[in-house]
Parts: sequence; C-alpha cells; structure tokens
Amino acid sequence: MTSNGTIRLLILNNSRTEAERLISMLNNAGRSNRAQHVESEEALVKLLQEQTWDLLIGDDSTTHPTPQVTIKHIRRLNKDVPVILLHEDDESTAAVVEGLKIGAVDVVHLDDDQHLLLVIQREIANHYDRQTKRIADRRFREAERRCQQLLDSSRDAIAYMQDGLYLYANESFAELFGYENRDDIECMPIMDMVADKEQNKLKNFLKDFTLKGEDAGSSQLSFQGVKQDGTPAAISLEVSHVTYDEEACVQFLARASNIENTVNNDVLEAQLKQIKSQDLVTGLFNRQHMLQLLESTIDRIEGQQSLSLLYIELDSFSERVPKAFGVAGSDLVLSDISALLRGKINPTDVLSRFGDSCFTLLIPNIKADAAVNRAQQLCKALEQHIIDVDGKTLQLTCSIGISIVNETSTKAGTVVEQARLAMEKVRTQKGNAAFLFEPEAAAPAARDLATEVQFALDNDKFRLLFQPIISLRGSEEEYYEVYLRMINEKGEDISPNNFLESASKINASIKVDRWAILESIKMLSQHRSKGNKTKLIVNLGRQSLCDETLVPWLAVAFKAAKLAPDAITFQADEVDVTNHLNAAKNFSQGLQKLNTHFSITNFGCSLTPFNVLKHVPVTLIKIDGSFTTDIQHKNESSAALIHLIEQLHAENKITIVPFVENASVLSTLWQAGAHYIQGHYLQEPSQNLNYDFNMET
Repeated sequence: MTSNGTIRLLILNNSRTEAERLISMLNNAGRSNRAQHVESEEALVKLLQEQTWDLLIGDDSTTHPTPQVTIKHIRRLNKDVPVILLHEDDESTAAVVEGLKIGAVDVVHLDDDQHLLLVIQREIANHYDRQTKRIADRRFREAERRCQQLLDSSRDAIAYMQDGLYLYANESFAELFGYENRDDIECMPIMDMVADKEQNKLKNFLKDFTLKGEDAGSSQLSFQGVKQDGTPAAISLEVSHVTYDEEACVQFLARASNIENTVNNDVLEAQLKQIKSQDLVTGLFNRQHMLQLLESTIDRIEGQQSLSLLYIELDSFSERVPKAFGVAGSDLVLSDISALLRGKINPTDVLSRFGDSCFTLLIPNIKADAAVNRAQQLCKALEQHIIDVDGKTLQLTCSIGISIVNETSTKAGTVVEQARLAMEKVRTQKGNAAFLFEPEAAAPAARDLATEVQFALDNDKFRLLFQPIISLRGSEEEYYEVYLRMINEKGEDISPNNFLESASKINASIKVDRWAILESIKMLSQHRSKGNKTKLIVNLGRQSLCDETLVPWLAVAFKAAKLAPDAITFQADEVDVTNHLNAAKNFSQGLQKLNTHFSITNFGCSLTPFNVLKHVPVTLIKIDGSFTTDIQHKNESSAALIHLIEQLHAENKITIVPFVENASVLSTLWQAGAHYIQGHYLQEPSQNLNYDFNMET
C-alpha cells in the first residue's frame, strides 16, 4: 500500500466490465486503489516484474491466465502478492476448497461485497505487517551482525559465562589465556582456567554476584589464571550482568590497555582483508564474501529493486577432471573456467567460487526471464569452451539454479538454498540447463500430515517396534531399543523421520513421546512379570528433552506400573543434546535421582563430541551408524570407529554399535571392545519381545 493509503491492485477477470465494477465498489467504500486489469499471461509476468502490488483479486473462472498459473508465477517470481478469488456457485463449497488448495488466501462469493471488503482489509493489514516484519528482521540482523563483528574484532578481551561455562569468547580473550582459537574456549568450564588455590575465591565471588542480579552493577575481579600450556597468568576482569543470544549471563571484560599491545599495520590489515575474501585457486571472491555481500544487499534492498543469484555447478567435475588431469590439473581447470566466466559478466556483477566445483553469480537490476537467459548463455558458452591443460583437452557442462532477490528476501542462506535446489532440479534432468527456483506446490501436505498426527493421537494410531541389542562381552543384560511408527489411513507404517517435525509444529511431539513411554512401560511390565530381565531404550525428541515436567511425570508413571525405574533408559540425539546442553544436563540429573539411565544416540558426528560428556551424565552411548556402514559398504578403514570406541571406554561409557548388517564387521567390533551391537543381521525391529538372547552371536 502506498503512503497515502492507496491499494496497488491487480484484477484477474475475463470481463473488463466486472473489473470496472470491482474498482467502483472499492472507491464507493472509501478504499482508494490503483488497479490494473490483467489481460494475458505475458502481461501478468511483466506487471509482476516491473511494479509492486499489494493484492490480486481474481475470478476463479478466469482463463487467460487461470488462477493456478497466476499463483504459480507469483511464487516463481518470489512476490508477496496475496490472492483473493471470487466464485459464483451458491450451492457448493468446492470452489472455496479448491481455491485455498491452489494458494489463494480466501475465496469469496462474487456478489458478497461486504465480505470481500472485510477480507481485503484483513489481507492489506497482513501484507503491511509482513513488510514491517521483514524490515525489522533485516535491521535486527544487521544490528546483530555489527555487534557480533565488534565483539569478534575487539581488542578488549570479552567473554560471556552462564552456569559456570563459557557461552562465547572473542579472539582477544582466547589470546589472554594462550589459546590459538576462541572455539576451544566455548562450553569450557571457567574453573579449568583458574589456579587451584583461587577457585574457591572465584566460586564465592560469582555466587554472590549472581544472587545480586542486575543490582550488582559492575565489579572488578582479579585472580591467578592458568593458560592453555599450564603457565600462570595474573588476570584482571570487569564483571557485569548482560544478555547474550537472548540468554541472561555474566560478561567478563579485560580492557585492551591491560593486554599486551599489538602492532597496528594498516597495510597488513588491508592485505589480510583481501586474502580473507579471496579464493586462492581462482582469484575470485570466496564463499564467505558472497554470503556477507548477500546479507548486506538484502538489508539495503528497497522498492522494486531486484537481483538474481545464479548457482553454477560444474557437471561431473569430481568424476572427470581429476581422472583426466590429476589434482594439480583440477586447479588449472577451475582457473580456466573462472576466466571464461569473468569474460561473460558485467562490471556490476559479482562472481565467486562458492564450493569445490561451484560458482555463484550475483546480478543486479535484472528481471527473472532475463536472468534465465543469461544463465542459458553461460551454459552454452561453457559447453562450447575447450579446456586445455598441458596439451590435454576436455569439455564440461554446468547446471545453473536461479533465485530472485527482492523486497521479500530476508536471509542470504534462504536465497542460496533456493538457487541450489533449482540447480539440483537441473542435475536430475542431466544438467547443461538453467532453472528458476519455484516453491513446491505440495505445501498443504505438511498441514495434512500435522492433521494426521493429531488424528493418530486421538485414535491410538501408533505402534511400537522392538529391536534387540546384543552383548559382545557376555553380559546378562537384555536390551531392546523401542521404535515408534504411525499408522496412516492405508494401514502403512510411517517413520518418525516423516512426521515428528509436523508434530513439533503443532506442539504434539511431547504427547507422542509420552504415548510411546506409557506403552513401553505397559508392555515391559507385562513382559517382566513372566520372569524376564528385559530392559528398554526409549527415544525422546528435543521438546521432551527440554520439558521440565517430564521427570516428575515419569516418577508417577513408574510407580503406577510398579516397574523398576532402571528398567528403561531414555535416549536423545547428539544434536539435540548439544543444542540444548543445560536442558539435557538437568534432565539427565533428574533421571539419576529416579535411578533411571540416560543415553546419547548418533554419537560422534559433531566436531567435539566429547565436550557433551563433560556436562551431561550418561551411561550408554550409541555410536552413529555411519561409522559401521562405512566399514561394511565402502571398504573404509575401521580405525576411526575403533578410536572412538577406545575414547568412550576411557570415559567409562557403555558402547552400542548399530547398523550391523553382516558378520564381516563382528570381529572388528569384538577386538575394538564394543559392549553391544545392534542391526538387521541380528534381527529387524518387530512387534514382539521374542529374541533368544541365549544364542551365540
């Protein structure tokens, strides 16, 4: 909507007379508008690309173009133009349902002008709110980035602490304690960097300072620190209460004047800045520079300004080029292609090497169709180009995905991902072409799946499967892991991977987990009443992991079922535990008080997996299945798996190795000392607890 309240309106209707009636009705209702009647598909695309629109009102029977085609173009061009459809059928609601399915925000009867006016008022208000939110989001992220850049580059040593752990430390703070990389400090206990004789002093100070809260103001703290190499260091800090990343925490600050001065060499800094933004092989800008440029461009974008991002992936590069030219020759090929691309771009375009065999090209002031044409020209130029390295020649093609950057764009990552998805679509069709990103038309399916989750909860449409976990060390413990399945209308099993995200969106994942827990307790209680010593491992999602009411609820559930709490171990994914460290710690400690164990699954994939074990008490560790499959299917060395098992045993953890699909890996796992194994080679998940644990594996 313009500054004077005028609605910028597109009208889609076969009858120009009806379009004029609609404009007159709006004017009579006091809703000033600047309308344009769409008379063809070509005109629609032109109007969408050249002007900004607040709303589109169309008849559902329009044929040139149809509402489906219209909405497709709006999505394809990444435009925020809500569509209201009008229909004439008095008897049926089918037109309403069909209109909503194809993406209209509402469907109104043709003669119900009062209803239409209310819908227009609502959608204009929503449109304004979305625009305001996008602007606020950009400004907020820009402010966050600037603050973070100031923190990262500050010569003052700054760190943030919560619950005795460092949440963040900048490079200057890392240098203060002799660390080369600030990432080494994050999640580290403060006391690891304090001399033993000073630890009680620091604990008492922080306890008193935390109790006082923000009333404590700023305080000075001096203590004997310990550097990474163990040498002592006199530390003097200014301590205050702050909020970082939406978390209340304590800030440690050491002024630059108290730290060893560094040489300020402007020429050197400029050179370092250039190196930091440049790809060394091709001389183009690198990935980091492109992402930063995209973010700043999105933050500054205004009105009808439109850019296009081309995601250029060289087809079959990793299969053909190293084989033809070797590793060193591959770099020469990339340099040759980058020179070709440089010659095909305009001075205002920005070209970068984004990945091993991937380039990105940001083109300003270009319409969608023109961007597709530019991309197709690049495909043709590369196809015709002969790469010559030391007399050997080769020809390559490329797949190009294109995404639009305009006033609706909010994040650089989203723009890049849209272009990448479009590129992947090209690759599935053998490459050497260019596609413009179009959102999937199956968006309503997510709503349907969420509805199906709720229906399954209301009608008991879940079931449990059990897979045995076998000891390699002669243990008498009998373990099963519990797997959850949802049953759809066809009676088919749906894996949690396909419905838990939808359950989270409607806040139903906790209910799903609790259903699985209660059913597991019920079945296990019946099974153990027959003299079995079976134990279960039950998986929990991230929402349950963060649910403070779960542990008290478990205590009641165990008591009601008269089941020993140690009969069930609760298991969470490594990613969820890492991302919610404090919640996982509190949950695990709560389980300990119940005499119930906690396990981490998919362990070993993060960069520093053992940092989690410093803070979260766990009994069992289920190693990520990729370690096993790499050995079984890719003939890779078992050294990584063996080393991980040895490290876990040094931490006194019980290890489970999953995905055992054949006997060839058993000797390796036995020699490595793995405690338990699990996989289809032993038994697939089944509905019964009927595995014979007395069999030799």
